[in-house]
Parts: sequence; C-alpha cells; structure tokens
Amino acid sequence: MRPLSPEQLLLIADEFCEFHRCQVRSFSALVAAAAVPGARLDGVWVHASVSAAAAALQEAVSQLRPLDRHNAEFGALCREVYLHWAT
Repeated sequence: MRPLSPEQLLLIADEFCEFHRCQVRSFSALVAAAAVPGARLDGVWVHASVSAAAAALQEAVSQLRPLDRHNAEFGALCREVYLHWAT
C-alpha cells in the first residue's frame, strides 16, 4: 500500500474543482481524507488491501465534505485515482 500526501489530494481536488466549477471548502478536511488510505497503527496498516484503502478514502471524502459541492463524485474519483496509483 502507498500513503497519499495532502499535496497529491490537493492536486486531484484542483483539477476536479476546475472541471466542476466548485472549490475547496475545508483544507483540513482534505488533509484528513488524505491520511486515510495510508493509515497505520503501531506500524501496521489499518486497511487490509489497496481496494479497502481506496473505499475508505471514498467514504472519508464523502463524510468530511472538503469541497463546497460534488463531494460524492469527488470521493468516487479519489477512489479510482488511488486504485490506479497504488496498484
């Protein structure tokens, strides 16, 4: 598994927002969502697989709502991008 940096997620958000004409509502929510797929406890990965980490990222984006709108769509995109990048 590969961790996702806040800067990487911000790049994804910037492209998404430009296309969908929305904006980042909460940078702290974006940073929190970025931490989800690479989360570890005592050095052990929290997620059992890349697909589980991607699904958790999608859920985090949907729940934290870092954008002013289209968060469900953004979460789905983040999941797909992470799956492509981490495998």
